[in-house]
Amino acid sequence: MTADDRWESGSAFHLVLGSEHKRPFDGGRFFGSGRQALMALLVHGRNTFGWTAVHLPTYYCSDVVDDVASVLDVKRYAASPEGDREEPAPSNTEVVVAVSYFGQPPIVPRSTGQVLIVDATHDPLAPWLSTVGADFVFASLRKTLPLPDGGVLWSPARRALPAPAQATERHLAGVGQVLAAMNLKAAYLEHGTGDKQTYLDLFAAGEERFRHGVPGGMSAYSSAALQTFPIEHWRAQRIANIATLTASLSGLDILPSTFGVVLRFQSAEVRDLVRSGLIARRIYPAALWDVAEPQRHRELAQRLLFLHTDFRSDPTDLRLVAQAVRELSSPEVSC
Repeated sequence: MTADDRWESGSAFHLVLGSEHKRPFDGGRFFGSGRQALMALLVHGRNTFGWTAVHLPTYYCSDVVDDVASVLDVKRYAASPEGDREEPAPSNTEVVVAVSYFGQPPIVPRSTGQVLIVDATHDPLAPWLSTVGADFVFASLRKTLPLPDGGVLWSPARRALPAPAQATERHLAGVGQVLAAMNLKAAYLEHGTGDKQTYLDLFAAGEERFRHGVPGGMSAYSSAALQTFPIEHWRAQRIANIATLTASLSGLDILPSTFGVVLRFQSAEVRDLVRSGLIARRIYPAALWDVAEPQRHRELAQRLLFLHTDFRSDPTDLRLVAQAVRELSSPEVSC
């Protein structure tokens, strides 16, 4: 098996370590995931400040919504990456979560109840984060960094933060499975050793252990590895790759993003054809997310396709991705 046979773009991270020695997100609290960070904050607010409900946008990860509903009442307000938003009406005991879609500044509701919480998962180093008036910001670190687990919570308003509990045995078992998968993937990509299905099964098993987990701390491995990462450099490389790939896909409908390249197709059918064609060429895009209601957001989610442009991609990779997208996209996809 040659290196060309093992080439791929996107999908889960393989194992990577850097050579930095610093403490990113200084002053933040680290949890097992971004979801756990949000849940811990809501439990803290419920018990300390009497928060009674949280308002979440309709265009949001359904698994997060389900877990949040286990700790606090959830109310929904319409908001999406296209910038449309219906104003929530929180009481003074309720809080509002605004989402940075694909790294763009969120459109903050006029009324945010007792506090405003911003989900910055798609770009936790975005320079605008200090300007939106958030009381709290949280992010999943696994979406932009090669970590088996990890989320961070901080307060631009310098409000008190909940301390993470000890990670559960279930969570740490999942970390072990994902870390093993990342290691095996690195060996497979670099040397062709091992079996691809083995590490895919380990990724899936670890992710299943993370589902519906109770809030706890980030693993010791991720805490240590995070301090070695050149995260500012990787962010700059990701944004440069976005510009390169976007230029190569001129004429297609692309949403603003500092997270990756987000294609917006005219129909779910065309999106799915392109998606399956890319996967057949070992290019693994993501669909963010499955949305139930309202109908316009469900249809939008079915038309979007996310292409990874993180530090793993070099100019050759981006050219191959652009060529594949163009070959698979019908003329109707163009603006």
